[in-house]
Amino acid sequence: MSAVEESAAAAPRHPFAAAISNRDHGAVVDTLAPDVVLHAAVTATPFEGQDTVAELYASVIDAFEYVQVIDEFEAPDAYAFFWRGRMDGRFVEGADRLRLDAEGKVREITVVGRPLSGLAAFLTGIGARFARRRRGNLVATILRLTVLPLAPLFTLLDPLTRWLIGPSARAEG
Repeated sequence: MSAVEESAAAAPRHPFAAAISNRDHGAVVDTLAPDVVLHAAVTATPFEGQDTVAELYASVIDAFEYVQVIDEFEAPDAYAFFWRGRMDGRFVEGADRLRLDAEGKVREITVVGRPLSGLAAFLTGIGARFARRRRGNLVATILRLTVLPLAPLFTLLDPLTRWLIGPSARAEG
């Protein structure tokens, strides 16, 4: 068994990652500090405060078809984990870096992810659910329709990239 398979088979060590892996919204909320700030992969605007971040994670948990923690790293006041999953039928993977307060509560979350087609699914999946919770069906529908073309458009980068990195067409001289 590879190190990644062993890590994926083990239960996550931090309660936040375990809650994400188990899709347990209540357990996620229990790990958050009141002044938590989340920096998302798809927007420069941070999500601030326990209520807002908790509401966002309700959308995250609803949007993922599955999510699996595959690797973890710990430091005295920080924790990071890598994950992979499926959302709106699209593969997505990423990493979350957590900064912890003196009580071990999550005070800052930074999420990064790939590929672009998967990140576009964040907008259509999580974004629309979050918009519905915060601003209603009309705003959610407008957001979803606005970003819907992004995932198929970004998917076009995959064959282009394979072609670019494929065997060179240049003649060796």
